[in-house]
Amino acid sequence: MTQQFFEGNRSVLAERLPGHLIVIAANSLLQSSADLHFPFRQDSNFWYLTGIDEPDAILVIDTVAGESTMLLPPKSTYQKEWDGDTDTDEFARVSGIVQFGSTRDLSGLLKQAAVSGRTVGYLQPLPRMVKPYGFYANPARRTLWSRIKRSGAQTADVRLDIARMRAIKQPEELAAIQEAIDITGRTLEHVKSRLAQCRNEKDIERLITARFFAEGGDGHAYQPIVAGGQNAATIHYVQNSAPLVASDLLLLDVGAVYQQYTSDISRTWSVGGSPTKRQRELYDAMCDVQTFAFGQLRAGVLLRDYQKTVEQYARTVCASLGIQLDAYPHGFSHFMGLDVHDAGDYSAPLQPGTVLTVEPGIYLAYEDIGIRIEDDVLITESGIDVLSKDIPKRL
Repeated sequence: MTQQFFEGNRSVLAERLPGHLIVIAANSLLQSSADLHFPFRQDSNFWYLTGIDEPDAILVIDTVAGESTMLLPPKSTYQKEWDGDTDTDEFARVSGIVQFGSTRDLSGLLKQAAVSGRTVGYLQPLPRMVKPYGFYANPARRTLWSRIKRSGAQTADVRLDIARMRAIKQPEELAAIQEAIDITGRTLEHVKSRLAQCRNEKDIERLITARFFAEGGDGHAYQPIVAGGQNAATIHYVQNSAPLVASDLLLLDVGAVYQQYTSDISRTWSVGGSPTKRQRELYDAMCDVQTFAFGQLRAGVLLRDYQKTVEQYARTVCASLGIQLDAYPHGFSHFMGLDVHDAGDYSAPLQPGTVLTVEPGIYLAYEDIGIRIEDDVLITESGIDVLSKDIPKRL
């Protein structure tokens, strides 16, 4: 992404929110063990507006003055010696931001906003524990929100404004997404050709990881799912450690990331290459449901209506195979982009430029079967473009 991309995003956001002082926090580092931290992953909204991967920075956009300032956390001598000093020249080159300050300056800026009656735009923090997923949210947004509240300024949550921007992909974003998808496709072909050499799910995960990098990707867009037999009936199975059984089906839900942008592809294979009649009919049924779902997607569609329509069709298809679906366990589509479950407005009609997944699945633990077929599509003026159409669907 060019400097103009990030400058343009800030400019569009400022036009949407006149009279605001917008403050956006970068993510914080999180401890993994002792004196080590997990690999850093920047807050997607912060990156979308800056392209900068610095932890604990704060972006300030003054929509009245038309200026952006990057506030940077002070670094200790230890941090400078071990991690290096902050390179503001590089930050300016990437982001187009030329004004830099310290995060200590934020209190004064917020007080000025409160005195002048300016609205402070912020991103509402998630709960500390994010249910039902069972993980803790990055603390950066909550820390910033505490400082904003103390200032007494009037506030506005700008998450939806940014989400609506991010939902419509620009040409350079689409190019990155397409490359991530293509890397994933080439990787899956490589792995399938070596499937007979793999003894367990972990062998396959290792092959995928190595190939993503060999193909020019930047790693996994999310924790990969490599699930054989009954394991595939657990929708987010990620242990990836069980032996492979020739008579089982193998579900792979994987995606490469390329220049921050994601892909999300699911394929289901027969481990031994000879699926049973039951496995084949269930697999064909999911391909049928996906084809139906493709036909329902176009600009102007509401995803909640689309979900109901496709779910009803899936119930009818499954009923013909002796399966009663009381409630479908997940959505048939979600937004995709910087995040694999990307920002977007689920209450608004789909617009051209939106990228979505289409992912019907069936999960029958009592039959030791889980099947999901997932592709990535672009909403166009005339319908959809299946971005992953070149990735074969071969059981």
